[in-house]
Amino acid sequence: MSNSIMYLQVEPAFITDINRIFEGYEHLALVSTIDRVAGIVQLRATPDTLPEVLKIVEHLPVTAKILTDFHEV
Repeated sequence: MSNSIMYLQVEPAFITDINRIFEGYEHLALVSTIDRVAGIVQLRATPDTLPEVLKIVEHLPVTAKILTDFHEV
């Protein structure tokens, strides 16, 4: 996880759910799909919103693994 960028891995079927959850929390994080087959999404927050984004991730209604060592190529 670099600064305010976080990568998550979820079941691919839940990518849309993650996106919609964060759309509901306007201006906290931007969700981008990195790999739809592997279920990897990127969350771009700001230093100010990152603590709240982490709380949301911890309480998602689906299992989400934070990928601390993930690097895009």
